[in-house]
Amino acid sequence: MRVFVFVAALYLIAPGHPDVLLAGLPLGQTGTVLLVLLVGAWLWTRGVAVTVPRPLLTALVAAAIAVKVLLALLAPPSGWSASYYANDQFTPPVQPSLDFPRLEATRIDRQLSFADTEFPVHFFNDNGFNFGIRREVSEPYSVHWRGYLQTTEPTTLTLESRGPADIEVDGMRASVLPVTIAAGSHIVDVRYRKPRDTDALLRVLPLEAGGAPRDWRRGEVTPAPMSASRRALARWLVVPAWLLHAFVLGLVCWSLGPAVAAKARASWRRTVANPLDGVHHWVAPVVLLFLTAQGLWKSRHLVDQFFTLTGGDDWWAFEAGARDVLLNGWLMNDGAPTGMAFFVYPGYGYFLAGVHAITGEPLAGPVLVNFIALGIATILVYSMARVIVAPLAAYIAVAWLLVLEQLDFVRYYTVTLLSENLFFPLVAATLYLFVRFATRGGWPWLAGAAVCGGLATATRPTMLLYLPLAVILAAIIAMKRDGWRRAAVAGVLVASLWMAGLSPITLRNYLVSGSPVLVTSGQGLTFLHYNMPPATAEAKVKYYRSFTGTNLSALKTLLWILWDHPAYTLRNWGTKIGFSLGMTQWMGLGPHPEFVLTSLLYLAALVFVRSARTTSALIVHAFIATHLATLLLTAPSNYGYRMLLAMFLFMPVFAGALLARPLEAWLRRRRPSWLVSPA
Repeated sequence: MRVFVFVAALYLIAPGHPDVLLAGLPLGQTGTVLLVLLVGAWLWTRGVAVTVPRPLLTALVAAAIAVKVLLALLAPPSGWSASYYANDQFTPPVQPSLDFPRLEATRIDRQLSFADTEFPVHFFNDNGFNFGIRREVSEPYSVHWRGYLQTTEPTTLTLESRGPADIEVDGMRASVLPVTIAAGSHIVDVRYRKPRDTDALLRVLPLEAGGAPRDWRRGEVTPAPMSASRRALARWLVVPAWLLHAFVLGLVCWSLGPAVAAKARASWRRTVANPLDGVHHWVAPVVLLFLTAQGLWKSRHLVDQFFTLTGGDDWWAFEAGARDVLLNGWLMNDGAPTGMAFFVYPGYGYFLAGVHAITGEPLAGPVLVNFIALGIATILVYSMARVIVAPLAAYIAVAWLLVLEQLDFVRYYTVTLLSENLFFPLVAATLYLFVRFATRGGWPWLAGAAVCGGLATATRPTMLLYLPLAVILAAIIAMKRDGWRRAAVAGVLVASLWMAGLSPITLRNYLVSGSPVLVTSGQGLTFLHYNMPPATAEAKVKYYRSFTGTNLSALKTLLWILWDHPAYTLRNWGTKIGFSLGMTQWMGLGPHPEFVLTSLLYLAALVFVRSARTTSALIVHAFIATHLATLLLTAPSNYGYRMLLAMFLFMPVFAGALLARPLEAWLRRRRPSWLVSPA
């Protein structure tokens, strides 16, 4: 099964007919969802035995890949070679595109019909445009399209634009519009200049015999000179390309369909016989399908559209960094060999670069993947809850978490580009693998947890505060099981692999700046800024002068501030703690009673639920405590309440355990035949 799924995924990625869906990378929304469904179906059906000739099916899909690549070689692309400029004078350089990295022009536009955000001016989110909003309106730009037209009869072109535009046929500018082009081969140039503070509009379309405009047909216009026979291939090979997709879809259904059906039947029988056992098999697919579908819906308005990210905000910085990686290399330094250490958290920027490479240049892909990542995090939290608390408590926990996500995650933060969207699954993976090590033993669990922790630190450097506790907990767990020597090995393993997961960021900082900055250079300074007492500028100078740039120096200075201003510091921290636990109105936001209730249930569970005081639970509590400590060091109200959400990803595990107690007591009184004792 694993080999078949891998080959089927290669079919999605392989290049195909350029004018047919699933033409290779980037996959777009459709290809991304199909890839998620393919991998998800395989993971859900692992261990299900069905009689299917998979070696034959794998060979057939491999043959289909060869045919798909052959179609890509034979079928020329249709459309116009488009060169976009960040000015209205066609002044170089030509702006690059992530979807066409090896093209001398910016991109190939299939149709010349754009209005407002339909213009693919994604370069306005690059590093040189860190200002303002709606730059596609406020800023001027110009575009030069060139197409090689071949017709067997005269063709009339109509032009509609908002801003100066003209059409040239074989180097001669059309003086009258619409312009009629004689039959034969022609070079058609379209130039458009979008003025400043203007909603863009350009439509250049051929007219039907009756005078109605129509879309350009496949092979009618090509971005390079093409023979008539090759143009015809663009049309003729469309049908084989679609038939090939249908053939591979049939092979996938033949291979995975029986396993999915068998898994569904077995899970349904288990659910009917014992709901506490059977529902478990439905949680992961339901969560993933629900959040993936929601991601498709929430990102629908971004498909084939451009959306300006406001300059100076984190979402612009992450997107600009991702584009920099794909356009200039992994150093994320705008193509320069030297520069400064990271100031913005780099992990999510690298992740976004990979997402764009897979899904395409529009922001629809990253938003969709944010929802998929949230689904993965939710599944990991549920899986961890199954280990720590009783099954019924785990079900209540995942239901509670899904409600919180709908109220507080997806409405504002999953739909935009923020590092939390990657931080959630990385932290969930770290804690889940750590809990598995605590309950099962086995060095791979611990090693995986440490690597994920390092990656999470690259995404949010405050995760580094959890590392000392992780080392201590790993040593304690190993010592209880195997003695003090294994405890030492466990501690060293966690510390070394954690830093190994973080090492590419440190290496980049050293190569670019000459200084081995661990993650970012601005973290310690923000700790001081957000905890500075209301003193005169002269009084604050001594604190800033004591800061040498390291987090240890920042900690010493914070203790100095606490010593000099204990009342203010404690009052400030008390406000931050209240805000972080749900009293969001304390720092200028509206009330969020769902946060307060979750926090109260979590704190009560520490007292009344035995499973909340186990070693496995302590792993989770340590993260919640350290994350709360980081909120005291920073401004937890930055961008609303998004910085709180990582804690509320795990609090429902224990809130669910507390809520499950009266329900379990009620069920025991009713004594249904399927009831089992909590683990």
